[in-house]
Amino acid sequence: MTAQEPRPAAEPAGFRADIEGLRAVAVLLVVLYHLTGHPPAGFVGVDVFFVVSGFLITGLLVQETETRGRLSFRGFYARRVRRILPAALTVLAAAALTAHLVFRGARVAQAVSDIWWSLGFAANIHFARIGDDYFQADRAPSLVRHFWSLAVEEQFYLVWPVVIVVVLSLLGRRLAARRAPALLLAVVVVAGAASFAYSVVRSRETSAVAYYSSPGRAWELGAGAALAIAPRALRGLAARLGRARGPVWLLGLVGVAASGFVVPQSPGFPAPWGALPVGSAAVLLAAGMPGRLGAWGAVLTNPVSRYLGRVSYSLYLWHWPVIVVTAALVPHAPGYRYPIAVLAMLGLSVASYHFVEAPCRRLGTRRLGTRHPDTVPPDAVRPGAMPPERVLPRQLRRPAVAAAACLAAVAVLAILVPQRTAPRLPSARDTGLLPLPTQDVAPAPTILAAAIDASLSAGGFPALSPPLEQQGTARSHWGDCSVPTPDEPGRCTFGTGDRLAVVIGDSMAMSWLPGVQAALGHDWRVVGLTLESCPAADVPVDDTNGRYDSDCDTHHSWVLSQAVALDPALVVLSSTEDTLGRLASKATGARAATEYESALRRTVTTLGAGGTRRIVTLAPPPKAGSLTDCDTAGGIPADCVRPISNQWISQSTAEQAVARSTGTAYVDTRLWFCDSAGFCPSFVGATAVRWDTEHLTDVYARSLALPLRQVLLDTR
Repeated sequence: MTAQEPRPAAEPAGFRADIEGLRAVAVLLVVLYHLTGHPPAGFVGVDVFFVVSGFLITGLLVQETETRGRLSFRGFYARRVRRILPAALTVLAAAALTAHLVFRGARVAQAVSDIWWSLGFAANIHFARIGDDYFQADRAPSLVRHFWSLAVEEQFYLVWPVVIVVVLSLLGRRLAARRAPALLLAVVVVAGAASFAYSVVRSRETSAVAYYSSPGRAWELGAGAALAIAPRALRGLAARLGRARGPVWLLGLVGVAASGFVVPQSPGFPAPWGALPVGSAAVLLAAGMPGRLGAWGAVLTNPVSRYLGRVSYSLYLWHWPVIVVTAALVPHAPGYRYPIAVLAMLGLSVASYHFVEAPCRRLGTRRLGTRHPDTVPPDAVRPGAMPPERVLPRQLRRPAVAAAACLAAVAVLAILVPQRTAPRLPSARDTGLLPLPTQDVAPAPTILAAAIDASLSAGGFPALSPPLEQQGTARSHWGDCSVPTPDEPGRCTFGTGDRLAVVIGDSMAMSWLPGVQAALGHDWRVVGLTLESCPAADVPVDDTNGRYDSDCDTHHSWVLSQAVALDPALVVLSSTEDTLGRLASKATGARAATEYESALRRTVTTLGAGGTRRIVTLAPPPKAGSLTDCDTAGGIPADCVRPISNQWISQSTAEQAVARSTGTAYVDTRLWFCDSAGFCPSFVGATAVRWDTEHLTDVYARSLALPLRQVLLDTR
């Protein structure tokens, strides 16, 4: 692929070649992070894009107001449409088609929903809601999740031109030329400080909301906007730096690169940690403001960097869906998957830039000329990036050949990918598992055990009946049970029988509720005293964002008093297998197991161990792969099979010890979900076992009514 294309003989005054190179750095950080997980903070490339965008677009707006004395909303938004929509619509259409070809069932519906949100530039709102939803924590990666950043930008640019017009209107035409920059700068500084403070608070409380929030990201765009508003001051600063300007510029670049390795994802991101990549990008933009940097700037102004920067928007749009699709189609051969993904995203990006993005950006400019700000691409402004260019058909031959070569190589590699067969399941020794407990293991009915074995050896996915999205989840059927201290305990009550059973625990206990109700029958009334991410044991834990969950402590106190007051004949306890990994004390290993065991013993004792009340601790179903991830055009059932984890074994051992010491019942349920060697499929027969990686579907939970009744009522 050629790294350079024909360009005008002279670039416009003020053109910043280093910005093209900075875009290349930003997009490479993001692409490498998403593809390989390295650098560990490569996501900061998006923060750099925000700064650059604020700088370039504000520069255009300021230039237009200085030239014409007013701002044309029509011209500005027409340029945004030409700049953003053609390539974005192309990728969204390709994502919709691909979702129907590669994915199945619930994941197709998820993809279509995500695409509609992205089409309305509200993806950040959508993904913030999903990220803050405990019951979607294991949701399969969205094809268009990266569209959240476009949504943030466009939401910002719905407001920012209006602010500029309001400032100009307040000052009037006479004062606008002299005082508008100072007033605009003051507005940006005040609004940016408020946005940064909001982001700091949100980053501590709810990381998903902070990450996707437009108010929480506005300060990053504002940093670039401030630089564009005050070019004279920056030129004066650069003049005072003199020969130090090059080293300062390089320091900014080093700060951007270092951010990819040192910034933590949470807590503290996007603020205050986001200040490192944002500040570094701002230093680079400010130090490079007066003009060329000579040898200092070569790392960004070389032809390869500039070309990558030029196609960075298309590359950003295509890279994520390509990564998701190749992971679904080639999950078993990373040696093929990575080169296929790289070549595909490069080929699609080059084609998208030269045949969709660039031509559409030039629409309307030929008729109007190139002197008016409306006639140039929005990033070709005075402080900016790309000069106007005239591309002749013959000049498209090289990018066309490059794109075709990349995509042809993808096709060749796809043919060479080895055919798949169901792999031999490893032995426990191969997996490094702890020994499985041998006591209190509830047997599986013969038919169920045979069905589990058949699922483990299946060569293809069955047609689930009903489909996964109709098999019921804790959110769809039992959402009223996820309440910390409900004013109406009865809203999580099922059945009207004379005998009372209480179910205590987190979302795992919630997913057991359909099975418990079916097992006990009409003679029983079942009350759920449950809260998502809050285990049955009275132990302090962190929430799913790694923050101390004080609501869980409050819930524990309420549950114990409520359960004693209700005086049930049966108490069922259950907690997810990751509980030992979320202790607020940060204990791990044997210390975590001991702490959990002590807390569970306190809970059981408070509930009345040794009395007439029957207390049963149900082991959670061991985790397996999510069907929405595994059931794809390139997947086989073995992709979803997982061995029972050491974490599950450690928690089971602790719960078993509590049951023995308190005279209560413990039920090891693993044979209802896994074979005797400890391997667990994602479906049994035509029924999905879990609707994510661990929570039972309503259908499967009810199918366990018979063995559940035997262990709950001790009729074995």
